[in-house]
Amino acid sequence: MGPIFTKPALLPAVVALAFASAAVYAADPPHSTVAAIKAENARWADAFKQGDYQAIGRLYTDDGTLLQPGDDRVVGPAAIAKYFTAGYAGKAPDTVTFSDAEFYGNDEAVTEVSNSTIRGHDGKLKSRGKQALIFLKQGGVWKLHRDIWNDNGPLKPGDR
Repeated sequence: MGPIFTKPALLPAVVALAFASAAVYAADPPHSTVAAIKAENARWADAFKQGDYQAIGRLYTDDGTLLQPGDDRVVGPAAIAKYFTAGYAGKAPDTVTFSDAEFYGNDEAVTEVSNSTIRGHDGKLKSRGKQALIFLKQGGVWKLHRDIWNDNGPLKPGDR
């Protein structure tokens, strides 16, 4: 008896199983799940606009992690709140909007890939970027588990 791939009759079954498994992970989550994730994004944006960085920390899992550019990982709600508090100390809060979201997953884990725009309290554009977020459902509540982002580079003349 040789390797499974030497059995021509089994190869189509193995290929079909591989594609079926990939489809489960790449499937669109249910509409209610997408709506719940968008609501969590709105809560995050509202807390950011209010400068309530403790509230932002509470939106993450116990081992939720920021994977921000140019620095070490920040792990856990308290450390995440501290990161934002230190980063915005003495500054008026900014606003953030998220757009062009793609969602992948199911009713327990969802990955979001989206764009972000940050504006100062005066409405002036500060940055544009993109992010990949992983949400986990814990105790019936969606929480951010991994948060990675980067900006699109220096703003160009005419950016609004």
